[in-house]
Amino acid sequence: MRGQATYERGKEIRANQGRKDSPEYCGEGSRPFNQRGFEGCSMQDIVEAVGVEKGSIYGHFSSKEELALEAFDFAWADTVQKRIGNLETINDAVDKLKLHVRNYVDTPSFSGGCPLLNTAVDADDGNLALRDRARKAVRGWEEALVNIVIEGQRQGQIRPGIQPHSVATFLISTLEGATAVSRIDRRSGALAYAQENLYRFLEAEVRSRAQT
Repeated sequence: MRGQATYERGKEIRANQGRKDSPEYCGEGSRPFNQRGFEGCSMQDIVEAVGVEKGSIYGHFSSKEELALEAFDFAWADTVQKRIGNLETINDAVDKLKLHVRNYVDTPSFSGGCPLLNTAVDADDGNLALRDRARKAVRGWEEALVNIVIEGQRQGQIRPGIQPHSVATFLISTLEGATAVSRIDRRSGALAYAQENLYRFLEAEVRSRAQT
């Protein structure tokens, strides 16, 4: 599962973070990038976040863009771990999807908010490399959910007529859309409403009748 592979990559990055002889220590730079965006984040912001000289950073990365891509990978790996890292503790596919929704809603986001949403907005009319990285991230997320649905169908836990990609896209778009609304109006309760309605959808439309 690509999402799980990203999770393993995240563990490797975090293990190396803080090693001054490794480029992975620049994972600290992901926070100002995620908070301020590619254009809004200066190299001085990165220097202050990482705690090294600017020349040391350029010794590992040829450009600000290359560092931004590494920073996104770090932030997204951390986010993936929080959202799907514990799903294997659940056997039932629908309950696994519900746990994913709960993880998304209840677990604090990476500093600055969802890296995928931030990067998608920041790079929409700008940096093509970052936009491509965000596109690959959402496809990996979608694939992880699709695999859960397919396995649930194989186990008789999910209705056979359900389209796995449809379920995955619906969950992702609902959660990310609710996040966008919540950031605009923090009193909206959009994420809580999204969680409630996604739970209802998963139980009423996705779970196999034989399981009810």
